Amino acid sequence: MKSRRLIQRVLLTIVVLALATTIAVFIGYRRMTRSPEVLLDLVEKGADMQLNKIRQTAMKNGIQEWRLEADSATLMEKEKTMLLDRPDVEFFMNDGDHVHLTAEQGTIFTDSSRMNVSGQVSANTSLYRFQTESLDYDPAVRELRADNPVMLSGQSFTLRADTMAMNLETSIIRFEGKVEGIISEDLQL
Repeated sequence: MKSRRLIQRVLLTIVVLALATTIAVFIGYRRMTRSPEVLLDLVEKGADMQLNKIRQTAMKNGIQEWRLEADSATLMEKEKTMLLDRPDVEFFMNDGDHVHLTAEQGTIFTDSSRMNVSGQVSANTSLYRFQTESLDYDPAVRELRADNPVMLSGQSFTLRADTMAMNLETSIIRFEGKVEGIISEDLQL
């Protein structure tokens, strides 16, 4: 008998809390829709548009060059930039492989489609993975470039370099500056 009353009280408490939460959300939503200044305070200053959960695809001559998803984007039309939060980009290469890249933030320059990502940049292809702090994409030459230290690793090697440039047309990666690495004798060329 006592356990039945306890269960009834617990269930009644859950129902009351659910009802109170629903009412609070409804009142908050009505307040925001009647007071647009509350919503405007959430939008970044100088932003012309702010979007959540975006997807964008870049095509050239009917060929997909890259596909992007981000948690949010802020369009700054005067600066001709789109600021990205947690971009996730897939660059398509001519040999059929692709580079899957993630970062903490990014910027697309809307006048040229150039892209810069930064903050724990990590990218991988079917053969290797590289990590750096910032990376630029130049669509004119279809090149990914890191002008800061980068670490590249694969199944049979690890390389560190001061800078790196990867041509997405030819799949050739060029390292510059101090380059160090470990290459296993099992590496197949």
